[in-house]
Amino acid sequence: IYEQGLYSDVTFIVDERVFSLHRCVLAARSSFFHEAFEKRWHEKRLINLTKAKFNAESFESVVRYLYTNCCEISLDNIDSVKALARSCHVPQLIDLIERKKHAIEQWHASKTVSSNIYRLVIEPDDDDDSIRLDFRMLAEQAIPLELRQWIAGSEMPFIDQPHLDTFSDLIFIVDESYYFHVHQAFMCTRTEYFSAIVKNHFNELLPNTEQQNNEKSTVILKHIHKEHFIPLLYYIYSDDCEISTDCVDDLLVIADELLLPGLKRLCGNTYSKLLSNETIMSILRLARLFELIKLEHQCIRFISDHLEEVLQQDEFKKFVLEDAASVVDRQETDTVPIIDDLRFYLAEFSTVNRSDMDETLEKMKLLDDFLEDIGLNA
Repeated sequence: IYEQGLYSDVTFIVDERVFSLHRCVLAARSSFFHEAFEKRWHEKRLINLTKAKFNAESFESVVRYLYTNCCEISLDNIDSVKALARSCHVPQLIDLIERKKHAIEQWHASKTVSSNIYRLVIEPDDDDDSIRLDFRMLAEQAIPLELRQWIAGSEMPFIDQPHLDTFSDLIFIVDESYYFHVHQAFMCTRTEYFSAIVKNHFNELLPNTEQQNNEKSTVILKHIHKEHFIPLLYYIYSDDCEISTDCVDDLLVIADELLLPGLKRLCGNTYSKLLSNETIMSILRLARLFELIKLEHQCIRFISDHLEEVLQQDEFKKFVLEDAASVVDRQETDTVPIIDDLRFYLAEFSTVNRSDMDETLEKMKLLDDFLEDIGLNA
C-alpha cells in the first residue's frame, strides 16, 4: 500500500517530494493524524508542508514506520525523526530508536577496531502486535453497530461507543441491509475480486443511497453473507481472524475464490481441531482439494495414531483405491500416495521414539494386511 500509493486519499508535499498516503492508515496509527484529519485538515486532500521543521527523509522514516512498523534512519537525521515522532504521538518509534542507539554504542565499545555505521534499521520486537491491532481496529469500526454485539459479545472493543471516523471511502452492503464502511486501500489491494467490483467490472456499483453528498461508492455483495464477511474483513485488515466451525466450510471456499492463501491456512487450523475418527476422511479430502499441506500432514499423523480404527472404515478403503487409480501408468506393485505418506510418518516416528519400535512394526503389518485385503500390493 505504501510503496505503490494505490487508492491514496491524501497527498503530502515535503521539500518538493510527493507522498501519496492514506488517511485511514495514518489515523489508525497516530492520534495526531486522526485529530488533524478530523479538524484542520478535514477538507484537505493536498497538504503542502512548506514551513516544516523536518526534511523529507525524516517524514519518510516516520510514515514508513506507521505503515510497516519498520524504517531506516540515517544517523545524522535521528534527532529530526525523534522530534517528528514526538509531534505525531508515536512514542514507540522513539523508544525503538533509543534502544537501537544503545545497542550500537555497546557494540562499538566491544570492538577493538573502529568501524562506521551510517544508518539505523528499526524493526519491531518479536512480540510487538501493535500494527495488527491498529489495523484490526479499522475492521472493527467498519462493522455496523447492530452487528458488533452479535459477532463478539462483551469482548469487542468500542462496543458501547459510536463509530469512530476511520475515513472510509467505500461501502459494502451485505445481506441487503448491513452497511460496512471499509477502505479501498485494504479491500482492493488484498484481492482482485473487490478491486474488480470497485472498477465496475461486475456491474455491481450503485449510486450511493445512504448519503447523496457522500463521495463513497456503494457496492452490494450478493454472494457473501455477514457471518462470512466479518471474519474475511478481519483477515484482510490484520492477517488474522477467528473462524467458527459453523462457517469454516463456506469461508474456505470464499478464501479459495478470492485467492487468499493465508485465510485458507487459518481455515485449515480450524479443521485441525475437528479431527476425529468420524471426520478424518472428509477433512483429508478437503485438505487435498484445497492444497492445505499442513492440514494434510496433520491428517496423516492422526490416521497413523489411530490406524487400527481408520483401517476399518469403508471411506478409507475407497480413498486408498482412488489414490491408487490416480497414479498415472501405475504398475501392480507401485506405491500409493496415502500409503507412502503413512509409512513415512511411521518410520519417522519410530526413529524419534525407538522405544515404540514394536508398535511401529505392528502398524506397518496392519497396513500390509489391509492392502492385501483390498487387492493392492503397493
